[in-house]
Amino acid sequence: MGTFDCKADAKGRIMLPVALRNQMAPVLQEGFFVKKSYYSDCLELYPAKEWLRVIEELDEKSRFEEDNLDFRRMYTAGLRQVELDATGRLLIPKTITALAGIVKEVKIAPMGKYMEIWDLAKYNESIYAPKEKKKTLAKKVMSGKKE
Repeated sequence: MGTFDCKADAKGRIMLPVALRNQMAPVLQEGFFVKKSYYSDCLELYPAKEWLRVIEELDEKSRFEEDNLDFRRMYTAGLRQVELDATGRLLIPKTITALAGIVKEVKIAPMGKYMEIWDLAKYNESIYAPKEKKKTLAKKVMSGKKE
């Protein structure tokens, strides 16, 4: 719960705050998977158990449908297994942080079963919208209307 400000070092390692590590304690030993977000300019960090559930769901789709293969290829682009080191740094390859434009200032935003990892400036751009856009989006999402 909550969002967290962090820093990435020159090698792409992100030091996780103690409060976040404490919340993640039940899944720290399982490891994690990180990938570029399908829709946003950020990374998605999944506990290994949750990522394996996502893969099971993808495996249910026919591999003989071209759209299924194209989607899976795009959805898993940049996928890597990552772990925390002994000092609490998330070891994300620099090539992966570069996919989301992460340089130094980082925002981690838990999203339920996974977390988003953003470059701080891009995160701020994504959440600050005009009041009318926020109202329209809230109505659309919370009223259950689908277009």
